[in-house]
Amino acid sequence: MIVVCDINEVWRKKPFAALAEKKGVLGVSPRDWFVARRQGKLQALEGALHLFSVVLPPSWASRLSGLGQRILWKKIVRKCKALDKPIDALVVTSPHYLPMLSMIPNDLKTIYYASDDYRSYEGWGGVAALEKKLVERVDHSFFVSDGLMQRARKEYGVDSARLSVSMNATEERFFPPFGDLPGTPPEGELQRPIAGVVGGINDRLDFNILKHCAELPGLGTLLLVGPLPAEPSAELQALLDHPKCVSVGRQPHETIHKWFQCLDVGLIPYVSSEFNRMCSPMRLFDHLASGAPVVATRACDQCGAFGKRVSVCVSAEDFAEAVQRRVGDSFGRCEGIVWEDRAAEMVKLMEGLDIA
Repeated sequence: MIVVCDINEVWRKKPFAALAEKKGVLGVSPRDWFVARRQGKLQALEGALHLFSVVLPPSWASRLSGLGQRILWKKIVRKCKALDKPIDALVVTSPHYLPMLSMIPNDLKTIYYASDDYRSYEGWGGVAALEKKLVERVDHSFFVSDGLMQRARKEYGVDSARLSVSMNATEERFFPPFGDLPGTPPEGELQRPIAGVVGGINDRLDFNILKHCAELPGLGTLLLVGPLPAEPSAELQALLDHPKCVSVGRQPHETIHKWFQCLDVGLIPYVSSEFNRMCSPMRLFDHLASGAPVVATRACDQCGAFGKRVSVCVSAEDFAEAVQRRVGDSFGRCEGIVWEDRAAEMVKLMEGLDIA
């Protein structure tokens, strides 16, 4: 069995839920006492993925990492014995799991799955040094973007053969029914054409660019689908006040695909930052699945990897012009972007590492 620490975020759960359809996977969900009390009991299975919730003391991953992760590893071993499954490999998803690697058998295969640029996380000082030790220690590392992988190769001096890129992906439900594009918005009657942002509406986005789009005479609705900050910035508030702007707030993950599918043009207006440059936006793959064209800034390297499906723009004027130009475009199925594709790539590499 492949043990994954941890699957507490959807972008870490999805790839390993797909992997579980091919190999036995135990997805570990470590939570401290306070989080566990608030969230309640977690389910035991998600498809073929075994879910294992472990309640630990606060600071189990930082100040008390030695104690907390020793408890965690012992519970993992007991759980696998109860399932009558030997542990074939350990996957860790954060540099904070480095202490656990000193507690496991020396011959156990280890993998690092880097789903984000942890250096940009507030309060994660010193994470680069931890990540260097982790990448040097494990048998192989997966990074969700080429930027993250190349930085690791350059700064950590690790052999390129031990590093791979495994981008984020999408689910089958994000592909619309044949010939049904764009779809009807899940709620409300919105003026077409609709250009929209789906995902967190936060300071990763350039709201001035979006205001330029809202002012396009040929645009019917600028749609925002996602949670808003408690105190919007002046730029965001000006956008929200625009008569063409419609914000529907946070929507259930189970139905979010319908919002992607109702767009005439998908928008990814990231601001320039190291975090955005290194990221692998799940919203990019969800947009690609919908079949609508995408307009993005050049702030995220990965947005430039999909040819004519994504228009990558430099200025606010270029961005707005691209939105107007792309209305009416549509594409057939985009292949190679579902989580099952990522799982197949991981399986192939794991077989080379002799992971059963």
